[in-house]
Amino acid sequence: RSYFFLDLAVVSIDVALLMVEFFGEETSDGFRSARFLRTMRLLRLLRLLRAVKLQQELTLLANRFLSVHVFMVAKVVMGLIMMLLVNHIIACLWYGMGSWIMLETGNSWIVRSNMADAGFTESYAASMHWTLTQFTPATNDIAPNSALERLFAVWVILLAMGVFSSFISSITATVSSLRASQAKQFSQRASLLRFFCERNLSADLYGKVEDVLRKEGMFQVRVQETEVELIRGIPETLHQQLHEEMFMAMLTQLRVWPSWAHTEDFHFLRTVCHFCMVEHIAKPMQDAFLPGRTCTEVFIIETGRLCYAPNGKGEVEVDEGEVLCLPTLWAEWKYKGRLCATYGAAYYVGVSSQKFCEVAAEHGGPLWQYLHILGILLLGSIESTKIRTDLTYPETLLELGERATKYAAIFNSRIGLKGSLNRSKSGSKESVLSNSFRPVMETMETFEKLTESKVARNDP
Repeated sequence: RSYFFLDLAVVSIDVALLMVEFFGEETSDGFRSARFLRTMRLLRLLRLLRAVKLQQELTLLANRFLSVHVFMVAKVVMGLIMMLLVNHIIACLWYGMGSWIMLETGNSWIVRSNMADAGFTESYAASMHWTLTQFTPATNDIAPNSALERLFAVWVILLAMGVFSSFISSITATVSSLRASQAKQFSQRASLLRFFCERNLSADLYGKVEDVLRKEGMFQVRVQETEVELIRGIPETLHQQLHEEMFMAMLTQLRVWPSWAHTEDFHFLRTVCHFCMVEHIAKPMQDAFLPGRTCTEVFIIETGRLCYAPNGKGEVEVDEGEVLCLPTLWAEWKYKGRLCATYGAAYYVGVSSQKFCEVAAEHGGPLWQYLHILGILLLGSIESTKIRTDLTYPETLLELGERATKYAAIFNSRIGLKGSLNRSKSGSKESVLSNSFRPVMETMETFEKLTESKVARNDP
């Protein structure tokens, strides 16, 4: 999007040239002059600015898929390619200037070098050779033969002083970083080997650890929020907007929200994104959680695939968008299986159950009542099953959500009737309640007795 106006300018130049060539004699002499056409074609060099965008895209791609060493080598190669591209442009300009001066005055570097009748390959090689010698301390037998050519040569030398020095310093810094990284890794691997040798541990275990560490270095490329120190100093409003853009799409995948919550309770969702959600990463062969341990977060898979083994039996692939450990929002929950990243690095988002309950209780309103009722129905469905799992089934959750929406509507309408009676100071609770309201109210009263802020259960 930031390159729209540049793209529009480049396309406009091409369209203008096509219109001039298409209409031909119908256009004025000024638009059909050779000088105007040459100027328009030179403006097409603006396309080269798109190389900056290409470099940004290649850098992003390299950050995702390449290791540190390969990325550093690719950076050096990219620098060489950019240098050759700049030299190619200058070589073309150098030969074009020589050809123009030769036609005008008959005296240019082409004539002086006896290359007036040379072919394309020899002419391009000579021009590229002269350009490269301006950027590097090398010699050549080609020299300017006119004042204009000497001015151009002086400009190229000044340009080369800045470009070549920057290129050399970049290569030096990259090579130094590569050597420092290799030295650090060698020291760490030596310490690991010494640790295993001093304790007489098995070589098979050492090989497994080495394999895990090697894969971890290949896939850990994404920067976490906690690693960026500058983010900590930004204003709170920007921090909240940052978390909203990071987590809002994941939060809506919980499938626990009624349709009206996305608009009427948007402030509540933003608050949950800001205070309750955090990003996690599971490196290859790393466990996200193990069975029997207390769960404090609901997990939403963002990218990648993980492997879930319920109760240590069998394996189930967990893909993007799936939700795990949803009951922990309403009750104490212990993991029922093992979640591991076996297919590469995976990123997932955690929703803190304790903070979620605090934010929901403070928000109140119909959404809070809806979540209460949905929790009752969800925990009831879990208790009615023999097999407990951390996975969430969308079909079951959709059915429970529809039922919770109906019960919440009944409950909220009952609250409205009760408020009107209190204001008029007439009637009683029994006169308002009908047989349709009593099951819902009894369930809610039972639920509120079991939990003040969160249901306490050891094994739901």
